[in-house]
Amino acid sequence: MSFSSEIKQCLCETAYECEECRKAELAGVFDFTGRIEDDTPRFNSSSDFVLKRVCKSIFEEFGTDISYDGKIVIDNEYLLTKMRDELIGYIPKNLCCVRAYIRGAFLGGGSVSDPKKEYHMEFDTKSERGAFILIDCLQKLEVKAKRTVRKGREIVYIKESGNIADILGYMSGGRAGLEIISAQVEKEMKNSIIRQVNCDSANLNKQAKASSKQIAAIKKIKSARKWQTLPDVLREIGELRLKYPDVSMEELGKMTSQGIGKSGVNHRLSRIIRYAESIDTRTEAEN
Repeated sequence: MSFSSEIKQCLCETAYECEECRKAELAGVFDFTGRIEDDTPRFNSSSDFVLKRVCKSIFEEFGTDISYDGKIVIDNEYLLTKMRDELIGYIPKNLCCVRAYIRGAFLGGGSVSDPKKEYHMEFDTKSERGAFILIDCLQKLEVKAKRTVRKGREIVYIKESGNIADILGYMSGGRAGLEIISAQVEKEMKNSIIRQVNCDSANLNKQAKASSKQIAAIKKIKSARKWQTLPDVLREIGELRLKYPDVSMEELGKMTSQGIGKSGVNHRLSRIIRYAESIDTRTEAEN
């Protein structure tokens, strides 16, 4: 079962907040998956849970029992008239009914990607009017959405994880949004660990290069027999670097007799490097 199917199953188990919410949800379902053929309303859905929900809601709302077989076809004249009058062009007013309408829209023409892969939710609204009604409903819940046209069909979509979590939470009474939040936390933790590992690796490489340069400078001075001419504090830090090539400058500083900090260690090692660079090895070799 896909993530979208799991969410729709969860939404089909959501209770209505008021009596009007049932009608709002049915209107949303019909606007986004229903159509009229030969004056007969039809509801299509690949989800058995959605079809059961619609049949039950129609019975509770209009008192007419209907069946389905992969789709719902309504040929009851009384029901047809009632649905035309009450569902077509329905605009929800109360916030709970707005949430129910959006839930119906999602059950009818919505989908959401698995948050472990990407953040994307969309509604196939079928018409420009449907797109603007849905965007208006989402704005009432302070959710930002965008619209586009794909293969001649109006699509309303949301990509920001927080907004997707909010919508799912609104539609399901708080349950479905937890899926997105949980996946978001997991993804952010993984990304944080990767960033930290990369940062640590870069720092280690930087430290290794610096240590190698320092050791080379120390050995150059010693080869030139100039080591004993250096001040005691430089020779001390140099000997420590030779003995402990892998430790950080903070740790080297703690090992000195004065217990200096990182900047002090860096300053002394930089002096050693500059001194080594000033030595003319060819002249020293000739002497």
